Amino acid sequence: MKINILQVIIVLFWSVFLLNSDSYFTPYMVITILAFLSFYINNKEKIVGGGIDNKQKRLLKVSAWIFSFIIVAANYSIILDATSPDYAPETFIQLYRFFLFIIMCSGSYIVAWNILYLLERKTENFCWEKNIQRIPPLVIFLISFIIILIIDITILFTCKYPGNLTPDSLSQIAQVFSGNYSNHHPFYHTMVIKLFVNAGLKIFGNINAAVAFYHVFQICFMAMCFSTAMFTLYEMGISLKLIIVTVIWYAIMPFNIMYSFTMWKDVMFGGFVLVFLVFIYRILKDIGKYKFFNYVIFVFSSLGMCLFRSNGFFAYVITFICFAIFFYKTKRNVCFIFAGIILTAFLMKHFALDRLGVSQTDTIEALSVPLQQISKVIVKHNDFNSDDMALLEQIVDVSAVSETYSPWISDPMKSLVRSKGNQQYIVDNKFAFIKLYIKTGLKHPLTYIEAWVDETRGFWNGGYNYWRWSDSIYENEFGIKRTINSEKANNLFNVYLWLFSDNRFLQLFLCIGFYVWADMFLCFASIARKDKTGIFMAIPVLAIIVSLLISTPVYAEFRYAYSVFCSLPFVIFAVFYKGEVAVNG
Repeated sequence: MKINILQVIIVLFWSVFLLNSDSYFTPYMVITILAFLSFYINNKEKIVGGGIDNKQKRLLKVSAWIFSFIIVAANYSIILDATSPDYAPETFIQLYRFFLFIIMCSGSYIVAWNILYLLERKTENFCWEKNIQRIPPLVIFLISFIIILIIDITILFTCKYPGNLTPDSLSQIAQVFSGNYSNHHPFYHTMVIKLFVNAGLKIFGNINAAVAFYHVFQICFMAMCFSTAMFTLYEMGISLKLIIVTVIWYAIMPFNIMYSFTMWKDVMFGGFVLVFLVFIYRILKDIGKYKFFNYVIFVFSSLGMCLFRSNGFFAYVITFICFAIFFYKTKRNVCFIFAGIILTAFLMKHFALDRLGVSQTDTIEALSVPLQQISKVIVKHNDFNSDDMALLEQIVDVSAVSETYSPWISDPMKSLVRSKGNQQYIVDNKFAFIKLYIKTGLKHPLTYIEAWVDETRGFWNGGYNYWRWSDSIYENEFGIKRTINSEKANNLFNVYLWLFSDNRFLQLFLCIGFYVWADMFLCFASIARKDKTGIFMAIPVLAIIVSLLISTPVYAEFRYAYSVFCSLPFVIFAVFYKGEVAVNG
């Protein structure tokens, strides 16, 4: 009983300390409430620590410690910045920081342990059986498609015509008109833009109408992706009520609406990832009458996943490795298809683009995290020897690093490197730079960790107050400009967007890390059930996040993780579904 009270006290202290976090408190509040509910149920049934075998206990402890690391690492500044009255001795300050560290570690562990323990024991209770189909699945697809289409099209033409364009969007449009292509923004996405913008110009003879034409295509594409998931859920026998709720979620979430008419590669990439998950699940569960159709769309979506974001290829390779580990014996043919797609995508990204004269992204673009870590060492220590300093001076003005470095975004430092104009030196001396990077990391490991946390934590911890969507057309030379056809509708919609950004409860729907936690918990639940399919369904989302952790230029860029938001609803159903699928749907 005393131990139980101590756990409650620790969690209460833990939640109070997290009020000082620079991330949103709502995700912490939600998991604290879930932890207390789990704690109550676990103790009420008087089997805390029992009911699971030793192997499951080890898994539970490891998972809880991983979550503890996430919370402590993301909020290290709460501990390091802890102060006390001026008259307090330094020893007291150090003891207080150590107390904070213990509370943060143990509180996070207790919260995760109770939630995961309940989930492990009760995971079967969260599963749902197959429902009888009374409507043709194609009708579900069409209704979902029409609902999403009408909402997005209406907002585009009444409030946001011809859509949202950022500097990245305008860069791709400039490539379309100039014919000078770069793979900095995926070339194949630029080709899609070219197809519809050129067609729009021929049909309408107006650049604004041409841009709107592309956005109408993108709206249709995303509506089809979401509706394909609904179609499959219905074939699986998921409750119609749950499907309706999911359709509403896809239709009204502000990021889905705003992204549907924003010219970004991330939007179609999110759709491709969702469709990939849907059709690999259909293949694994043998869903549908036309099996060949499953494989065709699987291949198409896989190529989209590999080609429409640079980190998508990396995530796809991780996904393939996991698939081969789980299913090589039973789905060997799919493994060969995976391998063929990886080879094809690699050739399309490199050999084909080289032959077409398409330039690849510059060297420093892929080195955001190492660049931030080295920069952090320069800012905090700057204790490089003369040889190392000479090496660094070849690519960057070291004296300008302190005033340029920003912990949460690498763009300022990348610009500083580009201003030197000597990136080829990195390629020519890559082994020297690798040696310098490793040597510096061994000398200042905590600084490296701190820099990595600052650069990536938005993708694995709670949620942060960082911009999520663009609501404008940047100044451009093409004559593209915003037209608001209904001021009243635009004002109402802007209030709707503002509510999600400002209301603490609604902010929860916009928190990247919270969704990633959910995917991690889904993976854990599948491991607890020894469900290989469920484990695998959670992996692509985690693989995309892992790819961002080694290359992201911004700590909490929502669009980079948009595929997580597209995919998670379907992953939830796939993980907890236990009924017989409608193989002849």
